[in-house]
Parts: sequence; structure tokens; C-alpha cells
Amino acid sequence: LKSIRVCNVFLTDKSKSRLLNSLSDIIPSDWTVFAHHMTIIFGKELPEDMKHMLGREVELTAHKLGKSDMAIAVLVAGFKTLNNKPAHITIAVNTKEGGKPVMGGEITEWVSITPIGLTGIVTEVKSNS
Repeated sequence: LKSIRVCNVFLTDKSKSRLLNSLSDIIPSDWTVFAHHMTIIFGKELPEDMKHMLGREVELTAHKLGKSDMAIAVLVAGFKTLNNKPAHITIAVNTKEGGKPVMGGEITEWVSITPIGLTGIVTEVKSNS
């Protein structure tokens, strides 16, 4: 088993609810809902100049919506992502057809939406794989 490190902005429960309530009419009922984080960096720890942010609450703004056959995501502004362009939150995934959360970042067409203010906590997670 090797340990994989992921740094995220994890949404508060209130923000996750706000996001899902705003988008509930576009999420197919048979898709798997995620809507819980924006990845800052995958596979590495936060750089030294960002470590002070761990555990801090930050504000994000969802401002564009993207859809594909496999995923629905929102683009977010307010905190930088280091290797997960564009900064996004995957909302829901068509897992029955083989969709995976990473596909939210592969969406290429985005439309502007009424901005949705979100709050999250900068976290670092180690998982074994």
C-alpha cells in the first residue's frame, strides 16, 4: 500500500446544500452526486508558501456550469488549484455508464451561471491505495 496525498477545499455542509439546491433541476436522478470538494493538488503536499492555509476557511464562488455525458461540474474562483485545471467542483457523475469524478475536470464547454457563494476548509488527506 502506498499513501496518496490530496489537498482539497472541502465544502461545508451548508455550502454543499446551497450548491445542490441551486442545481437540483439539472442533475439526472440516476447519477451519483459528489459536490464536496475542489482539488488543490493531487499526489503532493501543499507547497511551503501555502501550508499556513491548512485548516482555514476559504470562500469560493461557483460561476460557470459544465455538462458532459459523464459529468456535471461548476468552475470556481477564489482559491488556486495547482495541478487540477480548471478549478472546479464535480457535482454529479454518470457512474452507471462508467463516469468517474475526475471527468468533471475534462468538461470543455462552460456556461455562465448566477454566482453561488461557497465556503470550504483547506484540508490535506492521505489515503492508501
